[in-house]
Amino acid sequence: MVVRGTFAVALLMAAIGSTHAEGLPAFSGAEGFGATTTHARGKPVFRVTRLDDIDAKQRPEPGTSGGLRWALESAKAAGGGYIVFDVAGEIRLVRPLEVPANVYIAGQSAPGGGIALTGATVRIRGRDVVVRNIRHRGGLGPEGDAFLIEEPAANVVLDHVSASFFRDGAVDMVGAKDVTIQWSHMGDAIDALTDEPYHCLPNLLRTRTDRVTIHHCYYTHAHMRAPMFIPDSYIKDDSARNGLIEFSHNVIYNYRKYPSSFLAPDGKGNAIGNLYVPGRHTHGGSEPRATIEGGNNFTIFVKDNIALSSFPDRPGHDNKVKGAGNDHHVLRGKDAPVIGCRPTFSLPETAILHKPKPGAFNVAATRFAEIPAVTYRPLPQAVDAVITQFGALPHDATDQRLQREILTHSGEWKLKQPDDKNVYAGKTEPDGDADGMPDAWEGTHGGNLAPHGHDLDERYENLEVYLQERMDRLVKAAPDIKAWERLTAGQRK
Repeated sequence: MVVRGTFAVALLMAAIGSTHAEGLPAFSGAEGFGATTTHARGKPVFRVTRLDDIDAKQRPEPGTSGGLRWALESAKAAGGGYIVFDVAGEIRLVRPLEVPANVYIAGQSAPGGGIALTGATVRIRGRDVVVRNIRHRGGLGPEGDAFLIEEPAANVVLDHVSASFFRDGAVDMVGAKDVTIQWSHMGDAIDALTDEPYHCLPNLLRTRTDRVTIHHCYYTHAHMRAPMFIPDSYIKDDSARNGLIEFSHNVIYNYRKYPSSFLAPDGKGNAIGNLYVPGRHTHGGSEPRATIEGGNNFTIFVKDNIALSSFPDRPGHDNKVKGAGNDHHVLRGKDAPVIGCRPTFSLPETAILHKPKPGAFNVAATRFAEIPAVTYRPLPQAVDAVITQFGALPHDATDQRLQREILTHSGEWKLKQPDDKNVYAGKTEPDGDADGMPDAWEGTHGGNLAPHGHDLDERYENLEVYLQERMDRLVKAAPDIKAWERLTAGQRK
């Protein structure tokens, strides 16, 4: 792609590896700290054949086999397992759903429109977990989070996950380690659990959480915490210090102010090729509002980040959200350019940082090599890829709306969940031997295959090859969106 004017500065950066240590990636395209999880390799296959969630406890009662909760409890008893879906649709959880160790939840295996979860938090507490191509569409009670990754969870990858309509966090972490969130959407929350009418705080990483990679994700309508990397104030031991994070090639839209906060004491991070786009709730006016803040002696390396100062067709608007009273948490930003951002590459990179100061918030001269790199690419290509491919695929009506909103500079904070008319229907493909691989697919790959065999790839199990082909097909089918040209047209002069 040819970029004109001030955006013609060369952005090319070579991809510097893609895995943590020397292990095999969990799947093709897995990158960052969680990338080498072994997930469910060698474990049984459990098929989800029903959409209801019938039980009064975490352990399903007799006669309730086939549900997602049954599949996860069965995997726990077996020491792990692949979770595949014979059905498409919405699963309304009756209580929080726990994900145990050595599990691969393969949402891409669902037919048609795929799977959406509502009603309760998905709690990941096991080690070596992959969750792919799953949506969370709210309906939450007092717990408020869509996904919660909790200690002792480690070696976790969330890939192509969509989380909207939560009431606190989209993906929060408490004491988790070696985690990757990639190609996902987090945002578009609804009413809060606190005294704030709106409380969209997508990513809180706290309490000894360490070694986190967040890349190629899309954040929308966030109050803040996109992300916030900080320990709890009561933790004083060394285990709460020196945290590492990679935050690269993410798109953040309609944030309030200071959306990304890096406050882990003595921590280190890389922030490369992110795009911050103001919206109706972004604070404008004369007071500088940087997009990245830090403290507690955190050190950050920044490169090729852009924080737009305005949008070419930013409309005028009232200063309050209808029905929200005068609470400052739902005030819309002033209808003025955002000062203190970095709309062009000709400005110093530190323009996006809030008050960097040695000993408080430090700026590194070079990238931290001890943090696993992701595939870096020119920012225009990265932005187009994120807006095209983010979240669970195929995009439901909610994610299609979120695509339109950033491209048209529309959408706002919500106090009630909208009805996007989502439909997730699909037709089951026959799988006579119940091994997670449809009969037709096996037939085109040499006949009946053992799920844990290596007939197709000496590194990956046959079932893994099938699941990756399903995911690749969904990504390829996503309509190509040229977001960069539209988002920056008014500032490429």
